[in-house]
Order: sequence, then C-alpha cells, then structure tokens
Amino acid sequence: MSITPENILQHELVGLETHVLKSSDPGQTSTRGLIRSESRNMIGIESDDRIIMVHKRTCVFNITLPSGIRMQVDGRLLQGRPEDRMKKRINRSW
Repeated sequence: MSITPENILQHELVGLETHVLKSSDPGQTSTRGLIRSESRNMIGIESDDRIIMVHKRTCVFNITLPSGIRMQVDGRLLQGRPEDRMKKRINRSW
C-alpha cells in the first residue's frame, strides 16, 4: 500500500524527506533532511551528515511523500511508537 495524505499516520516515516516548519525549540526550526529513525516521542533527521533528534509533540513537519506530494503534519498526531500508531484507528473528521 502506498503512502497517501489520508494514510500517512499509519505508515512508517523512515526514509521520507522532512522539514521542521514550527518548533518550540527555535534551534530546530528549519531543520530539513531524511527521517532516519523514529521512536515514541522523537524523530531522528539526518542533516549535514549528522542526526538531529526532534521531539514530535512540539513540532509541525512538512513531509514529502514518495509521490512528491508535500503535506504538513502536526507532530502531536505522530505521538506513540510507530508500530502502535500503524494499528490505531484514525478519526477522519479533520
């Protein structure tokens, strides 16, 4: 199943390009690169040959899907372990 804007929250994010649009930590705003790791609360972004760990719940991400579509995702929606998030039912009323 391919990644679409409708099902991105139920997919693995590792390997996708991202850009931090907003963050409570001003030093993380504008961080961009490939997502290299994901845990319950953090995303590891490879930028300039180093991995920058970013808190999910305090950021808004601009993620580029494999199809080239760019979408904005509130990090609070990404909270939780990736394997648990894939099983969770998502309320589509937003």
